[in-house]
Amino acid sequence: MLMGMVDDVLVEYYDSVDRVLVSRRHWHRQDGQMPDVELKRRAIASSAHSLKNKLHRMMSHFNNSAGLQTYQRIAGCELDEDGTERFHAKDAYNGKDVLFFNPNSYTWSCLVPEMDNDEHWLMQFSMGALYLLYQPVCISNLKTYLHQDMDVLKRRVRPRLRVLQKQVGGAGGAEVTCLATGFYPRHIELTLQRDGRPIPDQEMTIGDTLPNGDGTYQLRRSLSVSAEELSQRHGYTCTIRHVSVDNKLDITWESQPGPNVALVLGASLTALIAVLLIVVVGVLIWRRRQIREPGCGSATKNKEEMERINAAVEADRDGEGGVEMEGGGEGERKLEP
Repeated sequence: MLMGMVDDVLVEYYDSVDRVLVSRRHWHRQDGQMPDVELKRRAIASSAHSLKNKLHRMMSHFNNSAGLQTYQRIAGCELDEDGTERFHAKDAYNGKDVLFFNPNSYTWSCLVPEMDNDEHWLMQFSMGALYLLYQPVCISNLKTYLHQDMDVLKRRVRPRLRVLQKQVGGAGGAEVTCLATGFYPRHIELTLQRDGRPIPDQEMTIGDTLPNGDGTYQLRRSLSVSAEELSQRHGYTCTIRHVSVDNKLDITWESQPGPNVALVLGASLTALIAVLLIVVVGVLIWRRRQIREPGCGSATKNKEEMERINAAVEADRDGEGGVEMEGGGEGERKLEP
């Protein structure tokens, strides 16, 4: 698979299965409308042959006969506003750089020391092919796509800059993040300063430039700030430089000490105890009221029952016979006058 890109925009690719060039401007298999189609096919065929030979050479050198092995090349050209042209290329085997092309001398440098003296290995990609074929084709295509897709490739989208803060850990520290998002083209400079002085990269967490879903990009840098540093009230400044901004764009944030964890915990416990006391007192008051209300408490019921029994006994004394009562034991008993 071969992909052609201008800056960070995919403009064409080569389908190695069907051996067809596909342009971004059409996204279907009509390669007759693409620039320099025949030259590209020749360049692709030559590169494919060279890359296969280099792959087998590397496999033999490192004794890699099993498993999946990869050999890749990234090559391209640059065109400055004053018309200066440059060509560059670099090869990698299984993700490790092995060859580097010097555009000034049109020579290859081997990055594998024990293979550095192998002239056949280095000269498979000759100066003539680069100078007469690859570089002219690359520059020609670059100019064509810059003209055809100028509205996409030359657009400038101003970044949005934000400072984010969030509490981390239980010691009152925080994480300060500079976020630049929504910008195009991809290249941007984002720095974070403390009291006007740049913060070293080793103190920060630096993310990669990532694509958004709308064709723009985002980049962030984060710094962990301790509770002690927060209490010193430093001034933090995020600064970006981008082609869409005339000079630079700054946004400043002043640190504030975070809440004392011990005080917050103590206040929470005090509030919880107060709520529990209120609940207990409320239950006691409710129970006392239930006891005092007639017919509600057990003491009132027992008193009424005793009064009824005494009244029945008095009536029995005034009359004849006895009064039968149900007891808690077996059988019945009589109360004699």
